[in-house]
Amino acid sequence: MRRFAARWLHAGATALAVVLLLGGQATPAAALTTTPGDAAATAYTRDSVRAATWNMCGEAGGKYASEAGYCPWRNGNATDTGRKKPNGSPIYDYDGPRKKMEGVVKLIDERNLNAVLLQEVCAGTTPGDLYGTSHLDELAKLLAGKGWSFASAGVTRPDDGEGPEPERKDSELIDSEGSSCRGDALTGTLSVAIAVKGQITWKSENDFNTPVGTGLSMSSSTILCAEVAGWESHLCSTHISNFNADRYKAKDDPKWEVPISQTTAKAYYDKQIDIVVDTVKKFPSVVLGGDFNTSNQETLQPLYTLMAECDQKAYLPNDGVYNDAVNEVTKLTRTNPSLRGDGGYLSYDMTTSKIDYLFSTGGFTGCDSRTEFGDATNYLVDAAGGQPLCHKTDMVCTPDDDAYSDHTPVYGYTQGGPALAWKLDGSATATTGGTAGLTGASLDGTSDWRTAEHGGALYMDGRVDEAVAAGGPAFDTARSFTVSAWARLDADAGTSAVLSQDGNRVSGVILFYNAGDNSWRFGLPRSDADGWSIDQAVAPGAVKGQWTRLTGVYDSATGKASLFVDGTKKAEATHTARWRASGPFVVGRDLVSGVRNAGFKGHIQRVEAFDHALRDDQVASYSGTMAAPTGENIAMQGPQGELSQGCHQHPGTFDNAFGTAGSLTPTLHATVRHPDPSKNVWAEFSLWDNTTGTQILSLGTPASKSTTTVKGQGTVSLTVPKLSPGHSYGWRVRTADDTTNDTPVSANCHFKAPAA
Repeated sequence: MRRFAARWLHAGATALAVVLLLGGQATPAAALTTTPGDAAATAYTRDSVRAATWNMCGEAGGKYASEAGYCPWRNGNATDTGRKKPNGSPIYDYDGPRKKMEGVVKLIDERNLNAVLLQEVCAGTTPGDLYGTSHLDELAKLLAGKGWSFASAGVTRPDDGEGPEPERKDSELIDSEGSSCRGDALTGTLSVAIAVKGQITWKSENDFNTPVGTGLSMSSSTILCAEVAGWESHLCSTHISNFNADRYKAKDDPKWEVPISQTTAKAYYDKQIDIVVDTVKKFPSVVLGGDFNTSNQETLQPLYTLMAECDQKAYLPNDGVYNDAVNEVTKLTRTNPSLRGDGGYLSYDMTTSKIDYLFSTGGFTGCDSRTEFGDATNYLVDAAGGQPLCHKTDMVCTPDDDAYSDHTPVYGYTQGGPALAWKLDGSATATTGGTAGLTGASLDGTSDWRTAEHGGALYMDGRVDEAVAAGGPAFDTARSFTVSAWARLDADAGTSAVLSQDGNRVSGVILFYNAGDNSWRFGLPRSDADGWSIDQAVAPGAVKGQWTRLTGVYDSATGKASLFVDGTKKAEATHTARWRASGPFVVGRDLVSGVRNAGFKGHIQRVEAFDHALRDDQVASYSGTMAAPTGENIAMQGPQGELSQGCHQHPGTFDNAFGTAGSLTPTLHATVRHPDPSKNVWAEFSLWDNTTGTQILSLGTPASKSTTTVKGQGTVSLTVPKLSPGHSYGWRVRTADDTTNDTPVSANCHFKAPAA
């Protein structure tokens, strides 16, 4: 075990000091089997989830640093409200709960998150409480007006004499069944929680029901899952209890079951993992985060088999500029203390470990532990820079500004659809994506829209001033990315750039045709400088006059640049001289030595850019497979929590698991996509009555075909025959074209018909 001087110590510090112990950091076991996620290689059809998991240690804990369970900002600073308790003592407002949630908002803003999975927070209001606040209420205030919604599930403390409460059979998003939060600063129920930028339409909770009130030291927790309107992915938050320490706990009460055997401790842990695994299997796409209370990753093998864990791989090179460590620490614990008589710290070791994990069925494009948000505060009472009042008499312990918890948040971005997607199918407005809108297309007859060409395309005559550009960059060229386009060269085309992204003097990436040797090339210049110093993947044998699907993939972690032609990898190069081209994303030219160059001559359509590297199987699927349809289905109605689109196999605790259609003849919708933008594509719907078992619409029959057909991609729909009032229905859908119906089918979705 290596020992390091902590960052806050000065050269002249006393011998009794704080040291940092890194030996607890999790490392993959030799026998651990992992998966990259996205087994179907179709993550490009979904939106990315940008999520974090964070144990806030918000409820239990001591009042000064060396007291058991101490956590920063549990109470915080007290302000007299002028009000009195029934016994006449003053009522104070405490800023600790809000301070913790300010840390959550800071993380959301810094990392552009759209979901946060929380553990050890308080939610709601305890009946009868006249003071105190809950973490979720404070978070809701801080995020007010920004489109966020919240769900929680109660947790029962091990010393709760009443034991777990029976769950109510309704759709409460903020759960009240659990232990009440303690202390004057807090109210509500001890919980795991989910915060999401969107509308939560359904939630489920599966309780672990581990023993409480038997002397065991850990809570009886749950796994909370939620559905968000319009999202393909579900979200789950959990907190697993590890009872290993109870093998050594003294039996202070004859009724207690402690100490327990290693076999019993393992059985309790495995039971919780089994429930988590069974739960996440119910969802076609899911992001799971939580405190798993173990750094032994082998015990999580059932989850590693199902899902990608975000910090198992590096997404950036370890080159001195980008240092993307794996298995980073998530827990800071003060051990081996030396204390004064008043409980003040004279010295301690800071032990670090990884016990918090973020999983996804869809894989990740990046991951990090925000270690700066963990409590590494110097709480020594007699050292330079220490805190002389941090002991049990004065209890004045001041955490560092960014010390929000003894856990650090783990955040990651799941693989998803393109950051920029321009159809270029005959209209300047046929674009989507995160950059500014399409600009620069002239309509003078030399650069124009050809609606009859291959389903609609942009024609360019080889002049650089006919290029079209976004208002800014589509991705970071120093990190991983993927670019793709359909192109058809004119017979007399010279060297022609399909797409690029400008630097100051040269493009940071160029996908182009090289006339000198009749090749397609994916090039990455080595620096933003004049001249032609470039790493290139070269695919000979370009065919003029033929529509070709070109895809360039750059993986910054490996330094590999790959060129795919019609979905097949044709060439590979190494590029390690990474730099950031921060100019606009451009279609139809490049930039060399500060001069616009290589105007494209021919047709271009369906230009897309991803902010991550697609795998080979994903490129093949993306280029040649009709994936299962995606998108929101029918509009649901009902009270909060009963709006579920029902695209899961998990009714959960609540009897009322699925939403209600707006009429007895609802219209089903699906977003379909053909890999060839010139092909007509539609959907086929299957519909059945869950109540009677009757099949109403069958895939492949004329009645199952959507009433609308689109070219290349778009949203299609079908209004179903009149349904029976109050019945439950299930449906699914697949993409179809003129050549085949053998395509993947969506997940089964469910809804209820309204009453007559």
